[in-house]
Amino acid sequence: MSMLRKIATFGTAAVVALTLSAAPASAKQPPKGQFDYYAQLDCGSGVMEVGSGSDLWSTFVDLETGRKYKPIAWDVSGEGFAVKETRSEPKKHSVDCAYDDGVATGTVTVKKA
Repeated sequence: MSMLRKIATFGTAAVVALTLSAAPASAKQPPKGQFDYYAQLDCGSGVMEVGSGSDLWSTFVDLETGRKYKPIAWDVSGEGFAVKETRSEPKKHSVDCAYDDGVATGTVTVKKA
């Protein structure tokens, strides 16, 4: 095998390996601009920044890890309003999290989606 062919083969293999290893990492991190709302959740293991849609029951997506959390109960309030809503879902495997989006603060109960 000629030296030029060895270099080309090695270079191609390196590019393919880097592409395959980078794809899963970039797929887990959603772009920050795709959400209607951003908030901070603290479920006991530290504060995480999440994004969600405009619907009250939209899934939260952790902006750092891409993990999804489904809200099943809300107890939040802000200046001049309060929201206390519960979905009729079992609370098994759920956790209460502190919620703060800069407008409303309180507690939201979530399950991993």
